[in-house]
Amino acid sequence: MLDNTKLREDIAFVRAAAERSKKPAVPAIYLVWALLGFCGFAIVDFVNDPRWVGIYWLFAGPVGFLVSAWIGRRAALDTGLVNRDDGIRHGLHWLAFMAAGVLGLALVQAQQLTWQGFGSLWVLLLALTYFQWGLHLERRMLPLGLLAGGAYLVTIWVPSLGWTTAGAVLAIGLTAVAFIGVRNRETAQ
Repeated sequence: MLDNTKLREDIAFVRAAAERSKKPAVPAIYLVWALLGFCGFAIVDFVNDPRWVGIYWLFAGPVGFLVSAWIGRRAALDTGLVNRDDGIRHGLHWLAFMAAGVLGLALVQAQQLTWQGFGSLWVLLLALTYFQWGLHLERRMLPLGLLAGGAYLVTIWVPSLGWTTAGAVLAIGLTAVAFIGVRNRETAQ
């Protein structure tokens, strides 16, 4: 016959161990997007033809997504915390962001939105996506969602180097989130 007290203690131990084993902080993903984002935002201020911005993001977006997925998978394998459902959830979260942005092209095609407005729409969607990421998956992303909301406003109301400024602010925010994650993980151990 099993001792109920011993069984409860064992279950409490396993639960405490599971709660302590947090997902690994993966700063490389945030740093990749800090670099890609800053370059992609700055190009808006320095290139007169919006097609170049579109071409940049046509390649940088999917490549960044694939690199991020690869880095995240490697980190999960290295720590032994592989969770297929978690990976799918993360991937679908960001695919939904990309799909919503691409659907915004219909507004441009219907001449209800300018190309400049389309760029700002992407930043607004990014703010929402970061904020929802913080609500549902990783709390430290909440402030970055608010910061991206501010960057959205900068892309609309700051005429000279507004995009570069917004990109720099977001790059700094992503870099801070990357290193805060590493610091928090190290202090927890």
